[in-house]
Amino acid sequence: MSVKHEKNNQSSAHSSAGCEENQVSSLPPAPLNRTEKSLPEDVLMASQQQLIPPRLKVLFVSDKRPVWVGLALRLDSIGCVEPRFGWVSTSEEALTLLRDDSYDCLLIGIDFESKSKQLSLLNAIRGSGCHDPIVLMLAMPDDEVVLAGCEYQAQILVSAAMWESPALLGTMKRAMMVYQLGEDNHRLLVENHRRLVRERDESERLLKQQRSMVEELQTLTYPIEPEKSEQDQFLSQSQIQKKSRQTSNEFHIPLEVQDYYHELLRTYVIMGSGSLKDEILQIAELLAAANLTPGQVLEFHLKCVEVIVKGLGNRSSRHVMSRADLLALEIMVHLGECYQKRSTP
Repeated sequence: MSVKHEKNNQSSAHSSAGCEENQVSSLPPAPLNRTEKSLPEDVLMASQQQLIPPRLKVLFVSDKRPVWVGLALRLDSIGCVEPRFGWVSTSEEALTLLRDDSYDCLLIGIDFESKSKQLSLLNAIRGSGCHDPIVLMLAMPDDEVVLAGCEYQAQILVSAAMWESPALLGTMKRAMMVYQLGEDNHRLLVENHRRLVRERDESERLLKQQRSMVEELQTLTYPIEPEKSEQDQFLSQSQIQKKSRQTSNEFHIPLEVQDYYHELLRTYVIMGSGSLKDEILQIAELLAAANLTPGQVLEFHLKCVEVIVKGLGNRSSRHVMSRADLLALEIMVHLGECYQKRSTP
């Protein structure tokens, strides 16, 4: 339509006066209409070829041998020059071929006389684990066939022309596109699950390292005397660890402070430290008022982080760990400032 429109303009311009020709030629070129082609034909051809392979493999299932001349011509027009067509007339032959080979698309002709057999074949195909694209072809609408197509992820084509229908190729493309989307979705789900498992393992490893750091701090609090023998040092080390566990279990944090810190940690993970400076300073003063050492505060912090990480489900834990580490750093800084203010006269 746009080319014809340009030709009409050229013919009218030649028949007009010279001054009008000068006025028309001085005007800027008109913008392209939205109805004109925005993509070249080679780009559209390439997109179709990505969905339809050059050696398309199709299996026809029908009582009578189908006429696929029209389908072959339409495939040739989009670049599929070597399609491979196969035909079977019984369900046993179809299942045998599908057991040994795979096809790009399955075309099942539904006849009202053998409708139950064809639907049983569809059930058997999906039940065997075959997820190849399937198109069910009908000459007349049938609700039972439509329900079966929805249940077993098959496309429906209702046309009196059957195999010679111009819509057959478009329906095949849609079936293949739905199949490709399902495969991509499954692949992304598997990759996302593996990523979450890796992040969860990394979070557990970081929590173990931080717990070991707390134990090392307790060891530094109760150092071993160098004059003792190896056996005495081993006994002293075990006593120190036992004492550190006892001291870690002895400290008590009020329930109000625990709930407040837990909610603060959740909010910090979501929002960051932008608007929580006053809350962080307040919780640091409460922890300092409870006479908790930095090691005890860090141990309590790790317990809260562990609870949050376990309750994440399918969500990422890397973001939680990074934000929790920042909160622990801020808490330690404010806690040191609180003790410094208390120690100064």
